[in-house]
Amino acid sequence: MRSTTTQALFEEMISRIQTGSWPVGMPIPSERTLMKEMEVSRIALREALSMLRSLGVLDTGHGRKSIVRTVGTELLTRILPLVVSLETTSSYQQIFEIRLAIESPSAALAALRRTPEDLDLLQKHADQYAQDVGAEAGANHYPKTDLEFHLQIARSTQNPLFTVLLNVISRYVIAVQEQSFGSGVPIAWDRAKRAHFAILEAIRDRDPDRARVEMEAHLRYTATLIPKAGTA
Repeated sequence: MRSTTTQALFEEMISRIQTGSWPVGMPIPSERTLMKEMEVSRIALREALSMLRSLGVLDTGHGRKSIVRTVGTELLTRILPLVVSLETTSSYQQIFEIRLAIESPSAALAALRRTPEDLDLLQKHADQYAQDVGAEAGANHYPKTDLEFHLQIARSTQNPLFTVLLNVISRYVIAVQEQSFGSGVPIAWDRAKRAHFAILEAIRDRDPDRARVEMEAHLRYTATLIPKAGTA
């Protein structure tokens, strides 16, 4: 029963934060006030508050009340991967759909917002992938090198949420890549290499429409290599 009460309290307090009833930067009511208002035990209340503190939503200093924290990208980076890892039904198709939703617009924004430093890093990652998949490297696919190129595009948008979201699904992306390219198809590795350079060129030319199209084409081709059954 206490567990159910604790969960209900947790959800109620999250709702108050989301709706602004408990504004960011302001202290929440005292334990005594909350116990009386919500008609709950001190133990259940403290467990719910502990859950919020463990997520980083509340900041409690010595000798003062708990204060609602800003949920920034650093906190999202910690929380979202945990949420996704608890989801056991993520299919290859679902991961593809999320990548398409995140990465096509991020390529377009990167073309508009990239800095010279971003461009240098994109070139570096594209070159590294091309080197890794070459014959001298053993003719194989390198999903982590591939992912670094895509993450740098997300960073080049200057919007940290794109990077956070792509990082959240990164281990699923790698798992899908290993399944998609794992059967040993050099033509696919070569096509991925050429796609990276095509996307890079569009971003270098500050052409958002072409960057979006090239990224979508790249992702859609990769999706054709995805096994028909299985989960990521």
